[in-house]
Amino acid sequence: MTPSARSRHVSPDPEWENYFSPEAERAESLEALLGRVPAFAGLEPEELATLVRQVHVRTFAHGEVVLRQGAPRSGFYVIRRGSVHLIGEDPGGVEITDTLVPPAIIGRFALLDESPAPATFIAAERSELVGFFRPDLMEIAATDPGLGCRILLRLGEAMTAALNRDCASPSRSSISRGG
Repeated sequence: MTPSARSRHVSPDPEWENYFSPEAERAESLEALLGRVPAFAGLEPEELATLVRQVHVRTFAHGEVVLRQGAPRSGFYVIRRGSVHLIGEDPGGVEITDTLVPPAIIGRFALLDESPAPATFIAAERSELVGFFRPDLMEIAATDPGLGCRILLRLGEAMTAALNRDCASPSRSSISRGG
């Protein structure tokens, strides 16, 4: 056997190649991931399939800015693969205050207003994020008003729960969880 043949991984059965290959980092399906997002929890499989057609999957390179502090927001991202640093910025400098991993949500209430981002988020490594934005929600509301209302209701419930948590534990605000 030649040295190059020895260093190359050859699977005895191509059907199993994806299970044992180091490149086969397997991500959960978009439907499953979206079903774990509080705004989409409890939706029916066909409603999640509708959402899959609306969302935007984007890969960010290591060090790439996902969202800059002060920038207007119009939606949220769910981390599907990789990790994202939450960067605290003040006149004294910048520091990593938290690292978010799947399935953390960045800007979870940004569908409701265009308030500026409270912090900067930077990809800590090559990361895949799934975006859902206000125009996506408006299109769903126009084509399927019932689904649009259910999403908004769940978003309101998630916001209430976050506010209640923040009031009970003000030292760990929703910003540090991707707020």
